[in-house]
Amino acid sequence: MYESFYGLKEKPFDLHPDPDYLFMSQGHDNAFTHLEYAIAENKGFVIITGEIGSGKTTLINYFLHKIPQDTVVGLINNTFAVQNNFIKMICQEFELDVKDKDKVGMLDLFYGFLIKKFSEKKRVVLIIDEAQNLTPEAMEEIRMISNLESEKHYLIQMILAGQPELKYKLHRKDLEQFAQRVTVHCHLGGMGLEETDSYIRHRLRMAGAQDCNIFENGAIEAVHTYSGGIPRLINILCDTALVYGYADEMKVVSRKVVEDVIQTREAGGIFSSTLTKEDALPSTSEGSIITKQMEERLISMERRISLMENIIDGMSRDINKITEKRTDRDDIVIELFRMLKDSIDSRLNTLMNFSRYKKIIENNSNKTQQDAPQDSRSFMMRLMRKKKGQ
Repeated sequence: MYESFYGLKEKPFDLHPDPDYLFMSQGHDNAFTHLEYAIAENKGFVIITGEIGSGKTTLINYFLHKIPQDTVVGLINNTFAVQNNFIKMICQEFELDVKDKDKVGMLDLFYGFLIKKFSEKKRVVLIIDEAQNLTPEAMEEIRMISNLESEKHYLIQMILAGQPELKYKLHRKDLEQFAQRVTVHCHLGGMGLEETDSYIRHRLRMAGAQDCNIFENGAIEAVHTYSGGIPRLINILCDTALVYGYADEMKVVSRKVVEDVIQTREAGGIFSSTLTKEDALPSTSEGSIITKQMEERLISMERRISLMENIIDGMSRDINKITEKRTDRDDIVIELFRMLKDSIDSRLNTLMNFSRYKKIIENNSNKTQQDAPQDSRSFMMRLMRKKKGQ
């Protein structure tokens, strides 16, 4: 839509994890160096964590392009499907026939595969993206696979990438042995203002811009403030701001355009205070206060859910250990169902709270839209008139 207007060959702020567009911020460069070191030195377990949209998947795709030729790589990114079938999925990823094999048979098959590759002087690397979704059982299977090693070398190296929850999950008592095997860990956070400026210019340059000063300094400052330096959020803001600028025939995107984008998206409930850091632009609207309350409420609910998961996991392990004492087993099952009922009741209350908050936000959004600047309200009309005139 706006590419030719700004002298671009393609959209610079697309959300796909394109490794060609990877901007090596200090955090990304540090993470990539850790990955290279882990592979070169055969370091076993590597953990890469980062905020949502911080560029973990893009970094992994870039790493795959740079990995040595003598390395056999497997990539698993559908971690919801792994659950208790991890060994089967890993065998299938490396194209091993698991037909008519139980878990022990699949483990033997995979061990034979690792020995064969080791004899061929080839390294085997398994990358698991979105690893925060793995269950404790799946992570235990991963730990068991990591035990497949020779006297002096790991037969397989594993790279787990995920959101910060992955780091917190490794603090669990039942995953202590897993955590002890992690040899390299780094975290991707948001970029600073200077890196955000360089990031925006880098993507414009990669998209073919001859002049990378399409965003004025004030606009870049606003983008950084609202995004917290998270690449995905920067992309969303900049892409929408270019559409706004194109509709108004502005060759340079101003700070006001970015703020109009934010205000419009906040009015629609898309952006919230979760994007606003301590240095965020001041806001005294009722909507900001409500959103902050929701954020605190969600944090409290996440803690309660995490505690419930730990309790249920413990109960499940107790059930599995009991094989003969029928009365004890019955007592545990009854207690487990009681806890599940409490969990369901808690979730019902959560849904009710969400419904109440949603009504408040909708009422507030209607008010915000009525108070929105004329430029924001008439944006779509301007854009449609422009397209008809082409």
